[in-house]
Amino acid sequence: MKSSSLPNSSDNELQTAHLQAILDTTADPIWSVDLSFNLLACNASFHSDSTKNVTIGGNLSGLSFFGETIEEYKRAFEGESFHVKKNIALKGQSKIFLLSFDPILSSGQIAGCCVRQTDITDKERIIQKLQNSEAKLIEAQQIANMGHWNFDMIANKISWSDQLFKVFGQEKGKFEATYEALMEIIHPEDRDAFNFDVERCIKEKVYHDIIHRIVINGGEVRYVHQRGKAFYDEKGKPFRMAGTTLDVTKTVQANQKIINQNKELQNFVYVISHNLRRPLANLLGLQSLYKDGIDPENDEVLTMMQRSCEALDNTIKDLNTSLTLKEVSFEDFKIIDINQVLEDVFTLLDNEIEESHAQISTNIGTVDLFGIKSYFVNIFYNLISNAIKYRKRSINPKIHIEILEKHESIYISVSDNGIGIELTPERKKKVFDMYGRLSGENEGKGLGLYLAKTQVEAMYGEIDVESKPKKGSTFSIRFDRQYVPKPSLKHMSLGMGL
Repeated sequence: MKSSSLPNSSDNELQTAHLQAILDTTADPIWSVDLSFNLLACNASFHSDSTKNVTIGGNLSGLSFFGETIEEYKRAFEGESFHVKKNIALKGQSKIFLLSFDPILSSGQIAGCCVRQTDITDKERIIQKLQNSEAKLIEAQQIANMGHWNFDMIANKISWSDQLFKVFGQEKGKFEATYEALMEIIHPEDRDAFNFDVERCIKEKVYHDIIHRIVINGGEVRYVHQRGKAFYDEKGKPFRMAGTTLDVTKTVQANQKIINQNKELQNFVYVISHNLRRPLANLLGLQSLYKDGIDPENDEVLTMMQRSCEALDNTIKDLNTSLTLKEVSFEDFKIIDINQVLEDVFTLLDNEIEESHAQISTNIGTVDLFGIKSYFVNIFYNLISNAIKYRKRSINPKIHIEILEKHESIYISVSDNGIGIELTPERKKKVFDMYGRLSGENEGKGLGLYLAKTQVEAMYGEIDVESKPKKGSTFSIRFDRQYVPKPSLKHMSLGMGL
């Protein structure tokens, strides 16, 4: 058994050297003073970072290297350990330092204090950026009335952002967010659809995306749009979901109001049509019994009455046609052979093409269209007829039809070398209005372009026109290949018609 022995002076010197080496390899300046502010010890960083040459034993009472004050030293002399942040301009740069003050005890008595200075500039700036980002996020969520959430499936805990509590009409700190608690807020008729969408999201690894109702504040109904995704561990087991919730109450209510107004308008038009067309038919029938030539004055009056009745009858038919077009169902769509469509159009316009000596060229490739054939026939009929009608009288009309697929969309263009027109923004807006026309030089109601636009939009497309005086016009139509306009679960389950 070895006997113990007290450390000798060489051991103390070695230990002191080791401690000094540790201090000198520390990047933060460290120093200590006695109760008279005399420097007891310091490391190499203290000397390199300080601007004044102070040796051990020197008095620091009138000096400040990193913004420290006499009052702060005295707080440590009274036995307090604390930290102080300092903003210092150092070598032309703004720096943020953390000064740590700790009292030094000797035989149970305070003999001085030790100070450590740490550069926290980068850390503080990162914290500031995070705080700014969080503030902007909170502000954005407040403006959009949207919140974000995280669902811990293992612990069955849901964390909500502050704004989400407001969206769901709950008070933070009093409401514990769990899946069961959330289901209590969701409208009873929408719970099955919500559960189904969550399960589909997890099983099929697709986005959770649903609009549903919630019931808050003792009966108030709101609509929210939930979007989120599930996250999985290395074994493919889902462990959490995260997403956003947007209050869409005003949007849904506005859409529902528009739907109701449209229904009321349709009912109004149907009633008016029914009530007006019968007496109009009677008037036209009675007029046909009258024999012209008996009384010239009566002949003229009855002819004017007939024209007025026919014009009113045609207007009612146009309104009914417009409303019928807006009721098209996606289930009626089929693959359309564009060659067959153009063949039908050319047959219908045979006389106009021959009389005008129109030259029609096509570049349609093998692109198939998807929609309703009669609509495409009417669209091309009106656009080609329009090109012939607004031709230059001095030269034969040239019409070019092009159909191509690009960037997951189908583009159709019908160009001509006709008279064209200067399209101001206001005039361009009215071209596709009911009874609007590209030019006022020819007779006609201008219903063709309105019907073409209505039929394009009924098949989920969009139409535009560009025209220049004496250069001609180009009508452009685009159908999105990726857009599948069939009702999704969220709309089917709630019947919102969004």
